[in-house]
Amino acid sequence: MLPTKEDIKTEFKSCTNAISHSVYETVCSFLNHSGGTIYLGVNDDGIIEGVNEAQAETLKKNLITAFNNKNLFVPVPYIMPEIQRIDGKTIIVINVQPSQYAYSYKKRFWDRNGDADIDITEQSELLLNLFERKNPHIFEERIVEGLRLKHLDSDTFKYCRNLVRVKNPNHIWLQMSDEELLLSCRLAEKHNQKLQIRYAALLIFGTDEAIETFLPRYRYEALYHLCTWQQYERNEFTDNRYDDRKTLRCNLIKVYGELQKFVAMHLPDKFYLPSGSARREDVRGALMRELIGNICVHTDYSLGFACFFEIFKDRVVTKNVTRLVPTMNEGSVNIKELGNYTKNPLIVKVFREFDWVEDLGSGTRNILKYAPIYYKDYQIFIENGQHFSFSITYADSDTNTNSDTNSDTVTNTVTDTVTNTVTLSDKQRSVLAFCVEPKSAHEIFEQLGITYQTKNLKTYIKDLVSYGYLQMTIPDTPKNPAQRYVTTEKGKLLTL
Repeated sequence: MLPTKEDIKTEFKSCTNAISHSVYETVCSFLNHSGGTIYLGVNDDGIIEGVNEAQAETLKKNLITAFNNKNLFVPVPYIMPEIQRIDGKTIIVINVQPSQYAYSYKKRFWDRNGDADIDITEQSELLLNLFERKNPHIFEERIVEGLRLKHLDSDTFKYCRNLVRVKNPNHIWLQMSDEELLLSCRLAEKHNQKLQIRYAALLIFGTDEAIETFLPRYRYEALYHLCTWQQYERNEFTDNRYDDRKTLRCNLIKVYGELQKFVAMHLPDKFYLPSGSARREDVRGALMRELIGNICVHTDYSLGFACFFEIFKDRVVTKNVTRLVPTMNEGSVNIKELGNYTKNPLIVKVFREFDWVEDLGSGTRNILKYAPIYYKDYQIFIENGQHFSFSITYADSDTNTNSDTNSDTVTNTVTDTVTNTVTLSDKQRSVLAFCVEPKSAHEIFEQLGITYQTKNLKTYIKDLVSYGYLQMTIPDTPKNPAQRYVTTEKGKLLTL
């Protein structure tokens, strides 16, 4: 079955009689990102036009020749296009697997952003991100040059020993020196009798000064907002964006404790007595433990982007940079689709000693267990990509009606208030939220971080206009340079 629309892993190209350069740019993007499929002979709307049947074999040969041309692709990819017949028309399908190397096309590096190809050659942060993703050595396993045992916090070692002593008075750590503990957990290694310490050890045990020296951009931000998430997204509280803020530039053991304190200060503690038990269970702590533990152990710390733990009046939102995994879908995902891939196995191993994280898959089960106890109408929203966002509601929104059903999935399907059912992407929803005040097309694309292209104009503006969710400020002259787009009352309902 042919996909109905373009997305992060799907691209349509007409290419009736010749291969355009944009095809190779998309191939480079797919190689560098998480793979994908290109359909030649299909227009941007997903309508099969077909390639010239008499030219199909020639087009295929031209593609293979280009893929093997060292002056075009570095390194040379192995890709075999296929000629297929669909509905009596001929198309060419190019299936691109994600690569373990960073690829360039004509000495330019391309990456995928949504359904668009982005030239990142001159964008140093994005280029660094690409090479970090392709680095076979996980960041936490790398040796920190110049890091010594004196740079690790002795009080944190003592605290960790006290934690394991509660569980097991005979725990092996209690008989080990700090150096022996590091070696036993693979947080360090000996080379020519010299102790070499990994980034995982710095993240878990580092002093504040050492972290500032060796990871100067590392930080966690804990924020408490006086508004709901929707109000925040619509900038309704511009005078006071948050009521409490705590910036943490300390090791992960301290971060975990500080975030737990932040939760205790700002989230309601709800009484719960399990059936058949006389002992109260801390549902808030059990639920938030999973969120805090997950952000600590699954963040990609290589680029130094901040991690965010935000509490709104209706939900908790965590945001962190993550390492893309080809086996895990990008975009909106269901919590049950989260894979059992450990991003930082060394950090996980230590956290598991304290029961701060559990066996693979159990975190998801615990969230689904405690979320409906804490708030029966809970909803979970997950966005996966280079930045991972997890959102869970714990109270009614001031701007939302209550729901009688639980939801543990992310849904992009909304029902028109008349008769039609329309499927919107998260980016389309963000356009509606952004255009509460009139915005130009260029402002919209800049907000989305995508280029001004015909297909982007159709997807993020024209389609929303046709649905009645956006309207032009100058409808009589659509191409007027002063044209702006504003969300309609009907569209505003979808931003609540």
